[in-house]
Amino acid sequence: MRAMWNASKPPLEWMDPMVRVPKYELHAGDEVLARLSLEPLCRTFATVETAEGRWTFKQTGILATLVHIREAGADQDLAVFHPGFLGRGLLRFMDGETFLWRRAHHDGGWSFQYRDGSVLLTLRLETPDPNEPWPRRTRVEVDIAPEGRGHPRLSLLTAVGWFLMLLHPL
Repeated sequence: MRAMWNASKPPLEWMDPMVRVPKYELHAGDEVLARLSLEPLCRTFATVETAEGRWTFKQTGILATLVHIREAGADQDLAVFHPGFLGRGLLRFMDGETFLWRRAHHDGGWSFQYRDGSVLLTLRLETPDPNEPWPRRTRVEVDIAPEGRGHPRLSLLTAVGWFLMLLHPL
């Protein structure tokens, strides 16, 4: 697997290679940059693999839910996502770094933003081609802001964003 900042062909796109199977790949052209797999019977747990690392995501709670992000095999959280109103929320890393998860009003996507409101990356659910046979593939385009390209947590944030969109399709 190649690192996201070494991808030779943008745009980046999450897709399901096998329709109706809860496994997704992040593609840059024909290159696979990440894989995200949901547990088949419990879609609130995912494992993610990229060139930069392996992580698990787990949603906990019923009324007051949280999403715990851990390095694969670790017992301690690397970060916790605190959901807010209408899918929004705050992703807080244990080292203090935080990101806002907000609706991108201009295009209907979702964005991770810095605390000052500047966008790091945006994920947009693509409208299925009406000529595509049923069941249709899920596709999400990932747009990384130029100032976000070198961020060390870029691949992790891309996967967390896609997991949040899968958990709460709005």
